[in-house]
Amino acid sequence: MTTSGGGAVPDPGTGTATTDRGAALARVLLSEAREELVRADNKAGLLLASLGAALTALLGAVGSGIIVPRLYPVVPQLLIWTGSAACVPALVLLGLAVAPRLGSPRHTRTHYFGDVRLARSAAQLERTVRRTDPLSRDLSQLAALSRITWTKYRCIRLALAWGTTFFALTLLGIVTGAST
Repeated sequence: MTTSGGGAVPDPGTGTATTDRGAALARVLLSEAREELVRADNKAGLLLASLGAALTALLGAVGSGIIVPRLYPVVPQLLIWTGSAACVPALVLLGLAVAPRLGSPRHTRTHYFGDVRLARSAAQLERTVRRTDPLSRDLSQLAALSRITWTKYRCIRLALAWGTTFFALTLLGIVTGAST
């Protein structure tokens, strides 16, 4: 809580300023959001590599004649092709999860590297840095990184569903088609 003059109001329980506690919490949350963003990127990258390897193996097996779906009965063929089609949205979603999100830089602040990039000179950058409130910067980054991380995880969850469909249907088609 701040007064109308912008000063911090002492917290009656601890005697410290609540803005100090808020700023400290914002820094902790920002650090956690950055760590979670890295984890999301790592998960998406690993899943993308795994899905790409599985698709490459399937295409290699079909291309070399080890698996010949056109000789399979109709139901196993449908399973293979439907499963293979499910790989496309999984790849797209994982690609979206690992794609960088740059946001919209602004000249009036220095919250992100994109904002810094807009400075026309070192003097302008210095003025902008001096005007930027550290708590406002932390809160702005926390909101943006939380939104980005949430979006990445949503893409990963959907990609897992599509990838599972790809694996399950394709393998079921191969097994049932090869056994006939």
